[in-house]
Amino acid sequence: QPSRPSCFHGEASPRRARAMSSDVLADLRSALRARDEEKWLAAVGRAAEEGYNGEQIAEALEETIKENPVACYRFMEDTHRPPQAMAVLHMPADGEEWEHQVHYSDTLFQGVLDKVWSVYPRVPHEDPWADGVDKAHCEVISSNGVTMKVTGLASRF
Repeated sequence: QPSRPSCFHGEASPRRARAMSSDVLADLRSALRARDEEKWLAAVGRAAEEGYNGEQIAEALEETIKENPVACYRFMEDTHRPPQAMAVLHMPADGEEWEHQVHYSDTLFQGVLDKVWSVYPRVPHEDPWADGVDKAHCEVISSNGVTMKVTGLASRF
């Protein structure tokens, strides 16, 4: 099962928890069923303002998600996960001499893959080997221009 989307993180204070309304949870369920991004984001914002924490939201949406888990998680992923990311990677100054002499260092690869997987959707596909699965692409640019291109990375879990 995919990990909980970032909109489900956080803690509610006991004082604010007493003041919560069920209307927000109903709006979350309704927006998720309809896959309505505008209503979903408004309801998530209201839930945060009213002090709902991730566990409360997840519990409230449990039945709705069970109706169509892949579509629900795909909707939440598409809404909350950025489609692109950019990072500046630096070679550590205390690295061994050979690390600075290789064309593609372990530090570079690790940084690139970490950034690629941070934006890669975590919703499984029925056939992970199908042509239509989500794919990630990356370009590494140095002071000399494009150093490396990685295309078509896909999760096969």
